[in-house]
Amino acid sequence: MINLAGIQFKDPIIISSGIVTLSKIKEVCKNYLPSAITTKTLTLKPLNPHDPPTLVKFHDKCYLNAIGLGNPGIDELKKINEMECKLIVSVGGSSIDEIIEVIKKVDRGEIIELNLSSPNRKGYGESLASYVYEVVKNVKGVTNKPVFVKLGPWDNIIEIAGRAISAGADGLSLINTVKGMVIDVETFKKVMHYGTGGISGKCIHPLAVRIIHDVYKEYNVDIIGMGGVFSGIDAIELMSVGAKLIGLGTVIIDEGYSSIIRIRKEMEEYLKEKGLKYSDIIGVAVKK
Repeated sequence: MINLAGIQFKDPIIISSGIVTLSKIKEVCKNYLPSAITTKTLTLKPLNPHDPPTLVKFHDKCYLNAIGLGNPGIDELKKINEMECKLIVSVGGSSIDEIIEVIKKVDRGEIIELNLSSPNRKGYGESLASYVYEVVKNVKGVTNKPVFVKLGPWDNIIEIAGRAISAGADGLSLINTVKGMVIDVETFKKVMHYGTGGISGKCIHPLAVRIIHDVYKEYNVDIIGMGGVFSGIDAIELMSVGAKLIGLGTVIIDEGYSSIIRIRKEMEEYLKEKGLKYSDIIGVAVKK
């Protein structure tokens, strides 16, 4: 068992935001049993995704996506009933006031994840990162659920993470995607309709390792780690620099949900071979 913000998780493997639609959450939970599933980022009113293409594979195990926080709106959350997996509710908005209104409607789930880092819709996500202290302070005033803040791989991540923690955040989700662009060299046009997109997958894994390491070293805070995890060893690596839970995202897009079972098995085999427990690994590479 792993204790994160006072909540017990059976193992470290969870599904990151943006992968499972609300209508599929119970089915995925039943069939693959991740410790938790994170919803798509939910806003006060439904948002349409950007026009396609919204997902492009540009290299082995590396993708560019620009869904643009397309989602059915927070009112649809009520369709999710009790299930064996824990639920992390990802929340977004275009202002502090909107985020607060969304939070007031979160009536289920164990943890709230504030998306202050998506690079794919103007006015949302990373557009509010500079107001992280005010957002978290106000959110903590209207909910008793643990609040985690999802942040991006920015140069000032230590400063932004510190503001989130000082405002009362219970933990951090690290890292979100990196803004990128792909050009079609036959037409010299941008491949993504939106122009830019978030880079995810194996190509950002070392960046995730470094940022989780640096933030954990600075604050010793609870962290949900994500970023290019394609194997049990990738997951162990993120745990060794401070992550308690490991979010799977792009690997599911690339391989399907069966990757959850494979990665969990690889982690368990590693522990058995080394004679270790998960608690032995969390942060061990930072403490050396």
